[in-house]
Amino acid sequence: MMLRSYGLPCAWHYLPERDITVRWGRPDPVFTVHRGDRRGERGDHALIDTVVVTQPWIDDNDVARKARHWARIHPRSREPG
Repeated sequence: MMLRSYGLPCAWHYLPERDITVRWGRPDPVFTVHRGDRRGERGDHALIDTVVVTQPWIDDNDVARKARHWARIHPRSREPG
């Protein structure tokens, strides 16, 4: 498995009701969505989606908002696996 190089600092947000983790490095132009609790992991294991963003995250609340927004617009039936 190839490891993606991402910016530091990096933030993770686990959304238990959907069992997904959003990982977002600063100043990356994307964040990644992973199946399961992947907080602190650097690999792309269980990668579901890569989402392009226009601005880097501001704080942990911003990352949490992006996680909830992604979960709202992507129904479970579309998640692989």
